[in-house]
Amino acid sequence: MKRLKYNHSKLAIIALIGSLAFQSCSDENFESDYNQNEYGVYSADYKSLMAGSISQLALRGGNNFLMKPVLYAQHLSQATYTSESQYNQEGGQWDWYYARSLNNLDLIIKDYSGTVTPAMEAQGSKENMIGVSKIFRAIVYKRITDAYGDIPYTEANKMQEGIKTPKFDSQESIYKSLIADLKEGRDMLDASGVTPKGDVLYNGSIARWKKLANSVLLQATLQLSKKYPGASDYAATEFRAALSNSGGVIETVADEAWFTYNSDAAVTNPLNAFRAADYRISAQLLESLKGSASQFNVTSNHTVDARKNAYATQPNGTGLPYGYSLNDLLAAGYTNGTNTLASRFRGVTSARNLMTASYTFLNRAEGAALGWSSEDATALLEKGIVLNYQSLDAKYATTISSSAAAYAAARKADVTTFGIKRVIGEEKWVSLFLNGFEAWSEWRRTGYPALKPAPSSLNGGFIPRRMQYPVNEQIFNSVSYGAAVQKLLPATDLNTSKIWWDQ
Repeated sequence: MKRLKYNHSKLAIIALIGSLAFQSCSDENFESDYNQNEYGVYSADYKSLMAGSISQLALRGGNNFLMKPVLYAQHLSQATYTSESQYNQEGGQWDWYYARSLNNLDLIIKDYSGTVTPAMEAQGSKENMIGVSKIFRAIVYKRITDAYGDIPYTEANKMQEGIKTPKFDSQESIYKSLIADLKEGRDMLDASGVTPKGDVLYNGSIARWKKLANSVLLQATLQLSKKYPGASDYAATEFRAALSNSGGVIETVADEAWFTYNSDAAVTNPLNAFRAADYRISAQLLESLKGSASQFNVTSNHTVDARKNAYATQPNGTGLPYGYSLNDLLAAGYTNGTNTLASRFRGVTSARNLMTASYTFLNRAEGAALGWSSEDATALLEKGIVLNYQSLDAKYATTISSSAAAYAAARKADVTTFGIKRVIGEEKWVSLFLNGFEAWSEWRRTGYPALKPAPSSLNGGFIPRRMQYPVNEQIFNSVSYGAAVQKLLPATDLNTSKIWWDQ
């Protein structure tokens, strides 16, 4: 995939649209040219709306939008400011998703569902603009509901329609709706139509968007395996339908979905803004990659995994034990060390993945292990491991692929002793490095790897099962908020309560 470039004028349009386009003068009853701000945004540039919605998911940093899930999955440990890795109870944030990404996508879908003017057609055909928008909207909503539980969905972003306190839809209904959107969006896509000009993910490749939709469908249906475990249940049926769809799934590094960045101040890798000194490679991850007999190896692996050379600045050193306050760390006889995240992941232009071939093959392996398909689970496991090595070489200029086959064969052999589901879960954890939302969701659903709670936890000693709702919802949308809390188990807005698919 080509590295995508932006210019400052386009970024200005995106920023303005994200913050102003849907609030400007909505209550005025004057003639259209009266009292308008000549610098305001009064009409939508649809390619910029699409570019903005995709970019905002890629660009957002901060604890609630990026680092908390990475810490909850124990890929990294905090070295100095340790409250997140100690599971502090703190309200989350979701405004960025709704205002900067979902608003744009909703407007594209709404406007292209009506009369499409020649100017609109030039930015992308109706089928492709709606199709891509529905697929990406489902991806964004999945991230929010996986983190929080019930969320505003059918009444979200309806201020102009008079809805100021949207209801929180049930996670079950949201999941079924976003699965339907993924399928509808995929099936609308037409390679003969005008490709979306604002597609900064796949640069207008309709074939790749179809593969992405099907790969996300595999992931989404597996996320429902606690609720629909059977091979003839809803989740398995949708899983098989996506796997057999003519659009295909992501099977090669070339078809993977990656966010790319450049040195412009507004389009840099969000990991670059975090101080490397505040984070360390966790001992749990590093000892697992070493295949050591250490107490910090949380997997069944006993083979050296060359991915440690990609992830850590000191791959043969020691990681930082996860979840200690600084005083407790020293009291336990450890130091915070200097083994940080490798610079290849935190550079200004370092890419970040949205969906990879490795993850897709590992999802297929799990589906086969659950009896949801007739594929060979162990063969898919091996393929998924090898592809993760190859993807790291391709995207981060590592040189580890020569070790992939031997390591994958060793993990295949581990299946006999430890079971296919455990090994798949552990390999997902490793391959989803820094993809915190998915790694954390996988752990919550499967229990793999065998992570232990932070020794210095602030929440009673439980790895968080969710993020707490934003404080503003409790203050300004209390009725809907209260109804949503009642769906949690237990019915308290804490990070220890379980959301619907986790119950």
